[in-house]
Amino acid sequence: MNTSMYALTRSERACLQYSIAFLVSAIFYGFLASRVVRELGRPYMTSLLQDLPVLLLISLCVGFLFTTVTHYAIRQSFAQRPREGVHD
Repeated sequence: MNTSMYALTRSERACLQYSIAFLVSAIFYGFLASRVVRELGRPYMTSLLQDLPVLLLISLCVGFLFTTVTHYAIRQSFAQRPREGVHD
């Protein structure tokens, strides 16, 4: 067994970094938008300017996180499968 088989590949690290970047962007945008929208006082504008972009960024974050987890799980399941014809 190789200990490096549990390390993340480049594509998994990239997806995880995108996930974190979208989460940080959602937090940052939500904070800024809440300060701007608070002064408008219109519920439609609040939903349009604050809620929808934050939900989009969070959904992208969750999508990239699921991509990372499933890619890692598939790679680990294929690594754990014993090869045919190899006997110890």
